[in-house]
Amino acid sequence: MAKNCPLDSIASINSGIAVDRSGGGALAVVVGDVGAKVLIDTELGEVALAGDDAGLKDSDILISLRGKRNGSSVFKSARFEGRPVYASLDVAVIRLRHPDQMNALALSFWFNLESTQRLLSVHRVGSHAFRLPLPALRKFQVPHFTPHSSDLFVRAGVAGRQAMKLEREITDRREIVFEEMMTQAAAQFAGGAGRED
Repeated sequence: MAKNCPLDSIASINSGIAVDRSGGGALAVVVGDVGAKVLIDTELGEVALAGDDAGLKDSDILISLRGKRNGSSVFKSARFEGRPVYASLDVAVIRLRHPDQMNALALSFWFNLESTQRLLSVHRVGSHAFRLPLPALRKFQVPHFTPHSSDLFVRAGVAGRQAMKLEREITDRREIVFEEMMTQAAAQFAGGAGRED
């Protein structure tokens, strides 16, 4: 991986558009849709159609501009079966100039790291409603992933997410078993100590 470079040296960065929620036919990504998941969720809100040039393209990286965390996800057009999708005003669209040379998923994983979020927090403005200004995002220093390092980074990220998912499932099952044990114990004690049937 080469040294860091300003984001705007490898990508165009623009905010989304003001979406019209009065009609269907298109979908819009808002702040709550980006972040924890690597890919944009398919359950997006319907909006009216906007211009074709405003539509999201395959491998666009979306990052929320509002809030204490600036989550990031990648857009994949195949998930939406040809329906137009737009980013709302509080979401920035990062479009890599050479997507064949840098994996969008790698950069999205990197944006979601806690260490990266701490670096972004320096640039957030506001005392209650935090916002990441677009000029700061454009000049934000990002790693210049090579195709090889991108692949390794994505594999590590996917493996880490799978491990976290398994840990959550194990924790959930432990809680279910514990609850069942305590329920059975409570039922036994409900009859009172020394009770004979």
